[in-house]
Amino acid sequence: MYLHSPSFGAMSTEPPSPESQRRRQCVAATAAASAACFAPVVVLLAVLVLAPSLLPRLLLRPHHAVPYIASAELRVLSFDATATALAYNLSAVLRFDGGPPAPGLRSRRFTAIRAAPFYAGQELGAAVALPELAAQRRGGGATVPVAWAGVQRVAPGRGARAVASALARERARGFISVKVAVRAAQDGGEESDFACVLSFPVPHKRDGSGSGGATPGVFDGGSCADAVRREF
Repeated sequence: MYLHSPSFGAMSTEPPSPESQRRRQCVAATAAASAACFAPVVVLLAVLVLAPSLLPRLLLRPHHAVPYIASAELRVLSFDATATALAYNLSAVLRFDGGPPAPGLRSRRFTAIRAAPFYAGQELGAAVALPELAAQRRGGGATVPVAWAGVQRVAPGRGARAVASALARERARGFISVKVAVRAAQDGGEESDFACVLSFPVPHKRDGSGSGGATPGVFDGGSCADAVRREF
């Protein structure tokens, strides 16, 4: 037979003892102190990891300038799945602004300029070497046209599937995005890499017969961004 113990209910409702409260307070204080001690260590480790990449940008390139795509046209971008070949025809006008030149220089010089387009991870042909440019201090910037056309073979398998999938998806969306990688040295310094993303309306036939050629997709222009050196 079950016997009710009045002491059981009384024990379950008793407040924690002073010793238990002190133990809990000590544990909470120890955890807070540990977190306060480890926080500077985490910050120091983050600084040590990021410093090699941040310091050159902050100290060695204070007058760093980023190129700009003034305009671009996409005439052809098609993929032959049977031959795993990507046909392309596009052009762009790169603009290099003068900006604030390095101390002692009257104009900014851009040398060793190269540019190459990429689509779905595939480089479309070899990088094109461009002539040296000098952007005046008070000028709007120096421009140079560049064009790429040809057929790029894509390795069967994952690469070919990625290209076909990206092109089908972007055609359905109505816009095709091509990345142009640009490398240039500024004012005699080290070379820098930039990534320029160009978004084109899908080129379409001028007439229904297919004999009138295609109206190119036009990109009105946009800034490039610093990129990690891994292309070319």
